[in-house]
Amino acid sequence: MFEVIVQIVICLVIAALIGGVIGYLIGKKTSEKIDNKLKEKTNGILEIDKSDSDTNIMVGVAPLLLLEAREGEKDNLQYIDGIGAVLEKLLNEIGIFHFEQIANLNEEEVVWLDQAIAFPGRIEREEWIKQAKKLNLA
Repeated sequence: MFEVIVQIVICLVIAALIGGVIGYLIGKKTSEKIDNKLKEKTNGILEIDKSDSDTNIMVGVAPLLLLEAREGEKDNLQYIDGIGAVLEKLLNEIGIFHFEQIANLNEEEVVWLDQAIAFPGRIEREEWIKQAKKLNLA
């Protein structure tokens, strides 16, 4: 009985390894396909390719994004009305840590960021740029 259980466990481990390898290879191929589509676009402005509905491409232009806060000190983005703890965390994950980054957003960057945070129109409606400019000067 013990030998049967061991054989079943070994078969499950082998199946998991084979599934992992196949999943990795399929994922790698899919990401290369998406990367190639993005490289074909020009001027940093991306448009949705409606012929391939499986690909979700952001429109607009990404603003200046950072991997981490400058000098390890991020601004408290919650000082901007409309940004709470959850939204601040999301902005930090995207690469926005400073008032200056929000204050310098242009129209195309606002479109991109609206999509990235999944709150269309919120940046303009709550005047984040105006607030960030005041806070950046303080």
